Amino acid sequence: MDALSKLRVLIWILLLSLWGVMVYQYLGEEQADQARMRKVINPYFNLPAQPAPSAAERRSLGAAAQLPPEIRPESSPVVPPREESSVEKVRVPGYIKGPAQPGTSPAPQADEPPIVAQSEPDESDAQTALVAEREAPGPTGFLKRTTPHFTIYSEGDPASDAFLELLETLHANLMLDLASFSPWAQVDRVQIVLFKNQDTYRRMTGRPAWSGGASSVPKRRIYLYESAELPGILAHELCHIYFDSFFTPGRPNPLWLSEGMATLIQVERGLAAPNWLRENLEILERGGGYSLEELMKVNSTAGSPDTRVRLWYAESYSVVRFLIRTQYLSSFYKFSSYLREGRSVSESLYRAYGMPYTRIKALEYAWRYNITTNRLSRLQ
Repeated sequence: MDALSKLRVLIWILLLSLWGVMVYQYLGEEQADQARMRKVINPYFNLPAQPAPSAAERRSLGAAAQLPPEIRPESSPVVPPREESSVEKVRVPGYIKGPAQPGTSPAPQADEPPIVAQSEPDESDAQTALVAEREAPGPTGFLKRTTPHFTIYSEGDPASDAFLELLETLHANLMLDLASFSPWAQVDRVQIVLFKNQDTYRRMTGRPAWSGGASSVPKRRIYLYESAELPGILAHELCHIYFDSFFTPGRPNPLWLSEGMATLIQVERGLAAPNWLRENLEILERGGGYSLEELMKVNSTAGSPDTRVRLWYAESYSVVRFLIRTQYLSSFYKFSSYLREGRSVSESLYRAYGMPYTRIKALEYAWRYNITTNRLSRLQ
């Protein structure tokens, strides 16, 4: 073997060694995170689950489908993902002035403009107004309790100790991934408005029948009602508060990144995987799904068929998991920071992750290789 061949072998050995060290360190970090994970206990496990939307309700979402067709049209019927987590589409009153009359929809409040996600100006007077609103008295007929990280207004009765424990458990679990994105969460509280049942929740927020929760990122507020699915919904919505606020009032994070991260948090930190996720991941493992270029162009799922929406959510989750679980969390933080600055996905990817991620197609090759071989991460 000549000197050049020996040098090439040595370089490859060094590269493989460095890669091995990175994998070992990553696995050590992941095991440490798992050791710090708290057990999630659902105090509402025996309550009814939220209903699936009817065809008429799905059509009422409006716009024509913006999702691209699947690469391979393989799917099976499962419960559709929740629509309430996309804050851009949520319009809810900030504070409830009084109980709504049965059978009526809430009228818009004069002092409550529609929520426009991620568009609040970053000025001192706007920040002062938001702080003042967060410290305002609670809604009529709701009782207040506080924890280190939450202010809870619950309908009729004080929030139970079990619910308070659930909130703090989820907060601790979410901070394993999101502490760097929301440093304010260590000192400021998130507001939770907890309704007793779905009927009151719908009357007060105007949300559709299958909605289990709604959130306002600028106001750091979540609306939800007691149901068997509450822990998963709460984890998903809390992720939007903690992660999406990193981009507010700068450039909004892409929909695939926002929903992919929220689904990952719901699955791995809230321990509440949607029942449609596994079989859609299997479609991806068989080579189905969308190209990443198509996936990242989607800015609304309104009006799209359920099967395509579920597949889009599953793929967004899978791609975000690949980004956040196959390198250091700091790489994902840098990637998000570059996006917030207005850089393209390709440039942000290369600046944060380096070679070989010079373009989206390179990410797609690596991600596809991973989900078909399971060699770069342990996707559950």
